[in-house]
Amino acid sequence: MINRIKVYLLYAAGFIFLGVGIAGYVLPGLPGTIFLILSAACFVRSNDRMYRWVTEHRMFGKPVKRFLETGGMPKRAKWISVSCIWIFSGISVFFTEYDALFYMFKGIVVVLAIVGTWYILSRPTVRS
Repeated sequence: MINRIKVYLLYAAGFIFLGVGIAGYVLPGLPGTIFLILSAACFVRSNDRMYRWVTEHRMFGKPVKRFLETGGMPKRAKWISVSCIWIFSGISVFFTEYDALFYMFKGIVVVLAIVGTWYILSRPTVRS
């Protein structure tokens, strides 16, 4: 019974991530590929047909499948990702109003930016 509930929850989460991922291919500023990778990870544990659909899709299947198989990212994707992390983190840190939790907020944003940058740069570089 619990396994069946887990499968249904993963299936539902896969569709939510799929919707956000597809929206990310259309809306500027919203990353699409990461949500499609999350979608594929949910579907691989819940529905093989949907997993194949995501990883074999003609528009976005190639980068999703490549990341799932190799864990690698193209050099251009790394550059764009790290640039966006630091641009938006800088905006968050420098343009926030002062309040009691101001310095804690700055610290959390900078630490998360460092962790995100480290993770992206630690991925192998693959050809696009």
